[in-house]
Amino acid sequence: MSEEPKKVPQFTHLHLHTEYSLLDGANKIKALATKIKEQGMTSVAMTDHGNMFGTIDFYNTMRKEGIKPIIGMEAYVHNQEDLGDKSVRQRFHLCLYAKNDIGYKNLMYLSSQAYIQGFYYYPRINWDLLKNHAEGLVCSSACLQGEINWNLNLSDKNIKFGAQGYEEAKSVALRYKEVFGDDFYLELMRHGIGDQHRIDKQIIQLSQETGIKIIATNDTHYTEQKDADAHEAFMCIAMNKLYDDPNRLRHSVHEFYVKSPEQMATLFADIPEALENTQEIANKCNLEIKLGDPTPPNFKFARERAKESNIVLPHPEVEYSLENDIVLFVEESKRGLEKRLKIVPEEKHQEYRDRLQVEMDIINDMKFPGYMLIVWDFVDAAKQMGIPVGPGRGSAAGSLVAFSLGITDIDPMPYGLLFERFLNPERISMPDIDMDFCQARRQEILDYVVEKYGRVNVAQIITFGKLLAKGVIRDVARVLDMPYSKADAMAKLIPDELGIDLKGSYEKEPKIKELLESDPQAKRTWEYALALEGLNRNAGTHAAGVVISNEPLWQKTPLFKPTGLDTLATQYSGKYVEDVDLIKFDFLGLKTLTVIEEALQLVERRHGKRINFVEENIEDSKVYEYIGKGDTLGLFQIESSGMQDLAKKLKPNGFEDVIAMLALYRPGPMESGMLDDFVERKHGRQKITYAFPELEPILKPTYGVIVYQEQVMQIVQTIGGFSLGGADLVRRAMGKKIKEEMDKLQGEFADGAVKKGFDRQKAVELFDLIVKFAGYGFNKSHSAAYAMITFYTSYLKCYYPTEFMAAILTLEKNNTDKVVKYVDELKHMGIRLLPPDINKSGLVFEARNIDGEEVVMFGMGAIKGAGDIAINTMLEARAEKEFEDFSDFVSRIDAAKVNKKVIESLIKAGAFDSFGYSRKAMLSQIEDIIEMSKKAADAKKQAMGSLWGDDAEMTTVKLELQNMEEFEPMEILEMEKESLGFYVSGHPLDKYRETLDSIEYTLSSEIDELADGSQAMFIGKIENITEKISKKGNKFGIANIMDLHGNIELMLFENRLKELEEDFDLTKPIAFKVKITKDGDFTRMNILKISNIKDAKKTKVKVEKEIKHIPEPEQPPLILALNLMPDAKTVEELMCLVERHPGKRPLELHIKSKLADVIIESKMKVSELIIEEAKEIGVFLEES
Repeated sequence: MSEEPKKVPQFTHLHLHTEYSLLDGANKIKALATKIKEQGMTSVAMTDHGNMFGTIDFYNTMRKEGIKPIIGMEAYVHNQEDLGDKSVRQRFHLCLYAKNDIGYKNLMYLSSQAYIQGFYYYPRINWDLLKNHAEGLVCSSACLQGEINWNLNLSDKNIKFGAQGYEEAKSVALRYKEVFGDDFYLELMRHGIGDQHRIDKQIIQLSQETGIKIIATNDTHYTEQKDADAHEAFMCIAMNKLYDDPNRLRHSVHEFYVKSPEQMATLFADIPEALENTQEIANKCNLEIKLGDPTPPNFKFARERAKESNIVLPHPEVEYSLENDIVLFVEESKRGLEKRLKIVPEEKHQEYRDRLQVEMDIINDMKFPGYMLIVWDFVDAAKQMGIPVGPGRGSAAGSLVAFSLGITDIDPMPYGLLFERFLNPERISMPDIDMDFCQARRQEILDYVVEKYGRVNVAQIITFGKLLAKGVIRDVARVLDMPYSKADAMAKLIPDELGIDLKGSYEKEPKIKELLESDPQAKRTWEYALALEGLNRNAGTHAAGVVISNEPLWQKTPLFKPTGLDTLATQYSGKYVEDVDLIKFDFLGLKTLTVIEEALQLVERRHGKRINFVEENIEDSKVYEYIGKGDTLGLFQIESSGMQDLAKKLKPNGFEDVIAMLALYRPGPMESGMLDDFVERKHGRQKITYAFPELEPILKPTYGVIVYQEQVMQIVQTIGGFSLGGADLVRRAMGKKIKEEMDKLQGEFADGAVKKGFDRQKAVELFDLIVKFAGYGFNKSHSAAYAMITFYTSYLKCYYPTEFMAAILTLEKNNTDKVVKYVDELKHMGIRLLPPDINKSGLVFEARNIDGEEVVMFGMGAIKGAGDIAINTMLEARAEKEFEDFSDFVSRIDAAKVNKKVIESLIKAGAFDSFGYSRKAMLSQIEDIIEMSKKAADAKKQAMGSLWGDDAEMTTVKLELQNMEEFEPMEILEMEKESLGFYVSGHPLDKYRETLDSIEYTLSSEIDELADGSQAMFIGKIENITEKISKKGNKFGIANIMDLHGNIELMLFENRLKELEEDFDLTKPIAFKVKITKDGDFTRMNILKISNIKDAKKTKVKVEKEIKHIPEPEQPPLILALNLMPDAKTVEELMCLVERHPGKRPLELHIKSKLADVIIESKMKVSELIIEEAKEIGVFLEES
């Protein structure tokens, strides 16, 4: 007789950490689902440490695989009365599971409060909070760190911290049973750990005495047993420890993997009910999370805003009402349009009103008036507060409603911008309006929204940094103590391709295989990295995304509070917020808006007029002539050298041409020849043809070239007979290029064309042409909105060049590379930049007219070492009257704020030149100046109690300095560079400028624009050469070369060093022809040829530019990591390095701790040059 197949015992894993237990859980959710299914289990729980980050990801993935997801959390609980109590660090672990919607909402509330109120090293709840929010939850006693098990485990450490043994454990168990009843369970774990074995029998005894059921659990941290070593490495990354450090915390056993029901049955053979009880919990937990089909929001303040505008609502007593929203929305839209129509020809008014009605009807039918009103309210608030708002962004610029409500400032009608590109009635999806605000004041509008809706009703959106290909290699290599240079070389073998993973890298780069076969340490690194790749590393927040809710957000998403910040964030990432019925709004900061506002204020101060761009002529021919000259430095989106060349070739003569410039200056259109066709057709050098005459009105603005997605939609509508909504669906399908779908649409298009009387074959050919160009098509609404900002900056530079350049210098004052570029531009424009002057300069750069000459006055706030506090103190003193001389200056300033360092910096910058002393005299007698300043301060103190306190004679000191001959001109220039970051009164290369202007070469400020593999020629003067010896004993040098825009460093091998020393005059400019190699963020330059400037004219150089495009690219942050408790000296040295290496990348610090990284985002921007020096002080680059 054959044996009956053995029945698989029923078991559910209830203590499991997914990848969302940051730097601790290594269970990748998809792999976990596969494993659970393979092992025949039908349900599984997630219990991440203190958070619910992975809830929706886990829920969706398990449901898709036919597995019941149990949503839980391993909470940290303390017993103090005050949730925020920080008197003790002790906290206990406790597992909670949601049975139903009530339990899920309670779990979200508890997790939110743990971060908002209870965070102290860990997100904690307390007993009182748990007791009051226990409904709908199942609870289990957790691991050795659970309060019951901790009291049972009388180890020396536990006794020291107050463990009291069996009776206390029993008391705690009964306390939990009193609250949770039959929904409280005791966990029994058997990993082979001594402490667990010691309390095993006591847990069973406790169960027998109290009637509390036992569940068998396995503290699961990784999926496969073979992943145990990789998980140890994962923990080392978290703790910033070496893998082989004998003193680090380590798991004594390798049992924390997903065990099968059979393995668990064997482990718990003596107590089989412990497995059955896991199924009891699984059967109790029947949570259904409503996902998808988000509810359009109502406008919470409809009644208040209606009252302000004297609008009568149908339901004034109801707070949330779609009918109220519709009435307010329609009335405000109509009123807004009438204001806008003041600058529209009267014969077109009805056309505008008809379009508005169509848009309002669609918005109302889709139940989105509340959404539009929410955006209208905060944009209106920003404008009332004087915060500059962008004219539009993305597809919202195609909406006349948005224009009428003042959400956008671009009229969609003249430019053929389509509402259906923004909101398609045939494809139900949430509207998406992204708003640009002045970067400097963006936080104010976020504060407004928080204040208006409530702190717990507004949150930023969480993001998760992941262990990606290069980063995971570096992290694992670090904990395996691989030398940095070796780890760096290994990471650089990963190809620079967006989204590439380790498996793909191995297939594409044969050197990886060679390395792994020849180096055991590299092989081990690779194996661990493969296991850990893709896991979440840390939590941060989305740069712009915000959710706004009419009720506390924890009704829909648990909340997270980033360490050290006051803002709240959703625990669910942006991918899932819409699924849980939340609407995302993007509040973006755009620095150009700040520049424009600064320029407008300077214009208003000087000329007494406030420019309103909505009323200016956007077809102003003088502005487009100016752009056509190619002098576009500083102009939004068109300042790169490639765009300068395009402006000169294209010679735009209207706004439509600029919209097209922004849309076409991208790799696809350039490589396909569309850009060249556009230029050639514009200038009549290529014939413009249309497949059908009906296409002329659509394609005429782009000279017959299909440039925009909107044109694709209009062609599909006009020729194929589709509605605009249907045409938008066709456009989307074209982007996906699914053959079956395309064949079907081609037939529908041809059929529609025939119905409209067009030739079928020609229609099929047209469809195929559209498909070809659809992949390159750009959203015209977005391009037009950004072209509007291009127009604003172009208008200002054309008509108010001094004010515009002063504004741009003020905003870039901390970025020396950019300032140097703009100072050079001033020289090209014939505008002098005057050095700082104690009596004429303000805090910021200002436009002035001195003796009939337009000049930019240097802002004293940009002087290094001075600081805004000291400068403002001096400006306050100067407000009464100008300083007559040095004696008057030291008599009137506040010596406590204007110290020696400040005065020294001002002298070096030339701010006191007008007092008649040489800088040499002032610097050599600086101690006398400081002494007199102190005497003046003492005199003021004494005078305060005197009868003659107001007498100037009492508080005035007499400072007499001995004048001296001035420093040499080069010394003066070096002082300016030291105090201002660049040369102002001249440049060491000025005498060569005429020769340099006749040579085609690349400036240091243009390196970023060069493509990988390009050649370039740099011309500059060698400031110094640092000679070094390589590990192999070869001599090499690092040459610091100064050109008109800054400095570059070039590596010179021994033969090049010799060539320079023997063949060149190092006091004169030298030309270096180089080859550019780009590896991620690093640019290497290999010297091909060295020549003098005379021979440089004859040198041929193949320069290739990188194509960059809108939106204004925000550089990825440069992330530096340091330990949780750095000494003050490290932080101080790091700040010095930050000052020394300004650049374009936002600096982000990751403070490493056991639980998670603390992420500090800063407003400082640095260059990659900081990386090597930071390593020397123990601060390392971390891959983002």
